[in-house]
Amino acid sequence: MESKEVFKKVFKGVDSLYISYRGELREGVKECLEEKKRLAQSDDETEQALSRMVINFHLFEVKDRGAKGFSFILVDNWYRIQISGSEKKVMPTIYVQVSSELLTGHGPESAISRLRKVVKKLLVKIEEETVSRADIFVDFTTNEKLEDIKSISWITRAKKLAVYRYCDAFTGLVIGQGGDISARIYDKTSEIGESHKDYLKEIWEMRGWDTIQTVWRLEFQLKRVCLKQSSINTFSDFMGKANGLWNYCTSNWLRLAVIGDIVNRSQWITNPMWKSIQDVRINDGKFVGVLREVDKSRVPSDKTIFQNGMGYLTSFAAKEGFKNVNNETVISFLDIGKKYLEGITKGEEEDYLKKKINNKKKKYNKE
Repeated sequence: MESKEVFKKVFKGVDSLYISYRGELREGVKECLEEKKRLAQSDDETEQALSRMVINFHLFEVKDRGAKGFSFILVDNWYRIQISGSEKKVMPTIYVQVSSELLTGHGPESAISRLRKVVKKLLVKIEEETVSRADIFVDFTTNEKLEDIKSISWITRAKKLAVYRYCDAFTGLVIGQGGDISARIYDKTSEIGESHKDYLKEIWEMRGWDTIQTVWRLEFQLKRVCLKQSSINTFSDFMGKANGLWNYCTSNWLRLAVIGDIVNRSQWITNPMWKSIQDVRINDGKFVGVLREVDKSRVPSDKTIFQNGMGYLTSFAAKEGFKNVNNETVISFLDIGKKYLEGITKGEEEDYLKKKINNKKKKYNKE
């Protein structure tokens, strides 16, 4: 039987980016946001559906609540934009979380270039752009039994190391949780079952994944303090120093060693798998993503819609004595449902349903 490789890279890149901007809001932007937020807070569902804002070909949902230090939140499947309504300079004017799906599909440079076009519609000019947090990662398969690695083998500057299991199966570990740098090594294959990021499987297969082996992700979360210490302020700084950050994280901050006889653990030799991880280059000069189209809308998957829908239909069939779900079952479901709605809406079921549909469109960023 063919033996598996000690390390096989199937993907790498940037999983999360948080960017902040300083500048003056354009005239009328704050007033528009206040009105949209008021509509989002309305008890009238017709008004709620109007709490949307078009910016540079993005149809953002304006949330009914802000966040600490930020009065307004705009969301679609590409960006989560928090905007300060205050003229005080303590907080950034705009703080943005870039979606991991966009970073994967279009690449970091394209994602940020497009983000700047949105931000320029909100600010008179961008006075300052700062990377507030970045997560860099590698996805890999290995013949190393990660669950058998002893905690003493991890040579790290962090003081915390937590091992995670699910139903007694090893799922990964977290090192340095809550710190300026933290690392996660986890079973990405299983995590996809929860996150529904099935597009990653296609990417892995294109890079040689056999569809059977577990794919592990090693991910470093780098907060602002760490980035600042590395003289990383702008996005360009980050891209230029991404490889250096990876080298520091995998060589100086964290290293997997082979347990030796020497008392000083720092002198233990590096695990062969880890040597391959150290050789990964996050920015290899071809950082354009996988050129996969990423929808701006947040529509649920067919799996979610139809599994839930069939759940309700089968419940109805069982309640009404049907033996199967067919045209007769569906027609009966709609007829009885219509009568039910007529009762609770006093004959205004069509308006009721239109309001529900329009609110779903707002939630999903659909026209």
